[in-house]
Amino acid sequence: MIHEYRTYTMHPGQLEAYLELAETKVQPIRQDKYGKLVGFWYSEFGRMHQVHHIWEYASLDRRRDDRIELFNRSDWMEQFIAGAWPTMQTQDVRFMNPTQAYVYPVGNHALYETRIYRTVVGRFKQVAAAVAQRPLAPGATRVGLWACEAPTPNEVCEIVAYRSFEDRLADNIQAAGQRTWFREHGAQILETHSTLLLPIGISPVQ
Repeated sequence: MIHEYRTYTMHPGQLEAYLELAETKVQPIRQDKYGKLVGFWYSEFGRMHQVHHIWEYASLDRRRDDRIELFNRSDWMEQFIAGAWPTMQTQDVRFMNPTQAYVYPVGNHALYETRIYRTVVGRFKQVAAAVAQRPLAPGATRVGLWACEAPTPNEVCEIVAYRSFEDRLADNIQAAGQRTWFREHGAQILETHSTLLLPIGISPVQ
């Protein structure tokens, strides 16, 4: 199994147009025939005017075949791609191996956080194991944890759902549990990037 994490940066002012297309065209056309949708969000904190979405494939070969078939569909190209591509500045893709089964949290959550930990070369397994034990506020659920395969190895991706912004603030970097965790594992981590996300209607996680 492989997960593909796609990040699109939109031209300012074009996010609404892209999200309308995504809400009305992506799942009606794709369903689960061309990769299974894991989650779909847009950024609210961090780098703005972005969408983040994760797709599950049985293998990289299966992904290649699925995308060839999808791009041969005239409805996909004419109803979605023709309108979506002009809204975008850039597209970035990560291929990730799950290190634990992803979890759909119970009930609606106010926001999600994706964290990318760039590790010392060769230490991604140890960091992934440490992140799995990172303390979280009671109102938080770890949705998934992955080791990145490409384009940049030695990265770990974590996504956490929070019931409220206050729950996220309870996990701020100066909270006692977070300070202790970073003191213990910080020597294996070169840098950490965080983006706060909101789910769109077609996202399986809400």
